[in-house]
Amino acid sequence: MTNEPPDHSELWRRFCALTPGQTAELRRVSNPEDLRDYPSVYRLFPGHRLHPGHLRVAFLLPWIEHADNASGLGRQWVAAKVADARVLQVARSDEPNDLIQFRRLAMQVRPRVDWSTFWKTLWYWGPRAKRGLVEDFYLAKFAPIKGGHQ
Repeated sequence: MTNEPPDHSELWRRFCALTPGQTAELRRVSNPEDLRDYPSVYRLFPGHRLHPGHLRVAFLLPWIEHADNASGLGRQWVAAKVADARVLQVARSDEPNDLIQFRRLAMQVRPRVDWSTFWKTLWYWGPRAKRGLVEDFYLAKFAPIKGGHQ
């Protein structure tokens, strides 16, 4: 039994192999800790003793698709016209409300991320990860327009 971070490509393969009922189990929970009561999370991480990082990844997995070299989450939030207050709410909330708010944003925007790097954001979730999301959002929002001014 291990609680090491998952291999992203194997995790995505396992997630895609889940039945609609099994993915519904992952979608219907209201809190990451609730996942411990559903067999689908154990199918995603066979042989792993569940770490909070596993639960955070599984909590967001149904709402965030994989795409190689996807644009940053901040850029996708700006393109979807997400309000500043919603992004800041994620950063300012305590666990588990921060992750619940983050999932609500994911449900609204349905972003695509490169899970080969994005899993680290969820695995090491905390003030630094949340600050990085806020910074990415504002860097994308206030980036100078090429050939002009903002």
